[in-house]
Amino acid sequence: MPDHPHHPIDRNWQHRASCRGTDTDMFFSPDGERRSVRARREHAAKQLCQSCPVLTDCRVHALTTTETYGIWGGLSETERARHTRRTRHATARPPGGTPRGRTL
Repeated sequence: MPDHPHHPIDRNWQHRASCRGTDTDMFFSPDGERRSVRARREHAAKQLCQSCPVLTDCRVHALTTTETYGIWGGLSETERARHTRRTRHATARPPGGTPRGRTL
C-alpha cells in the first residue's frame, strides 16, 4: 500500500484497533442474513468503529486494498464501492466538467 502524502502509514495500527479481540461476526455478513438483521449488525459494528483510535488508518487500508467484504473503517462494502466510484468519477472529470481527452 502506498503512503498517502497527508497520512503516513502506521503499519501497527491494527494492534490498537477497538475491534481487536472482538468477535469478527459483528463485521462480516453470513450467507442468507436478513436485511433487518444485517442493518442492526452493521450499525453495531460502525458504532465501535466511530470511537476507534485508528479509524482513519483502517479506512485508508480498506479503500486502498482489496478488502471487499465486511465493515472496515466504519464503511460497509456498499459504502466503500460507492466511495470508489465517486472518486473515480471525480478524477475522470477535470474542473471544466468535460472528461479528459474529449471536446464538445
